Amino acid sequence: MNLFNDVKLMRHAFLILAHNEFQILRILLSMLDDERNDIYLHIDKKVVLGSLEQDLFRLAKARLFVLEQRLDVRWGDISVVKAELLLLETASMKGPYDYYHLLSGVDLPIKSQDYIHHFFEKNKGYEFVPYSCGEANLKDLERKVFKYHLFCRYYKIPPRILKKQVQSLRINFFKVAGFLPL
Repeated sequence: MNLFNDVKLMRHAFLILAHNEFQILRILLSMLDDERNDIYLHIDKKVVLGSLEQDLFRLAKARLFVLEQRLDVRWGDISVVKAELLLLETASMKGPYDYYHLLSGVDLPIKSQDYIHHFFEKNKGYEFVPYSCGEANLKDLERKVFKYHLFCRYYKIPPRILKKQVQSLRINFFKVAGFLPL
């Protein structure tokens, strides 16, 4: 008789935003392939899906849900939040889950699934929100948090003349904003 038959396994939803580096994404998916996990994948609208290999979406144990609704996601833009909310809403409709993990397609876990599940079982009910501090991260943090990033959605668009104008506006804004108090 197995004493663990009555124990309900914790369910985890891994929410992944992917836009490039699909070889790393393939490794990530294989590392998350566990019967205790469901994986929700948003692939940026700019990606041509025909270029992705079919075996990317084959998992042995975890359930994989590739979102049909795809958004054009840009760094520093509200589109990142919209894509995250789309992943969370989709997972919530199929859930509930004990934990929701938000990852990019180029993140890799540094611990095994057994370790991860044991950790969250031991800390059930707690939320974990990471942050960075210290001198090593201060400059990057200031750049990302304490400055306005204008025109992120339009930063990488053709034609080149318009791109140069957008870059010039951004640079001049940063110069002026550097003199303003926070």
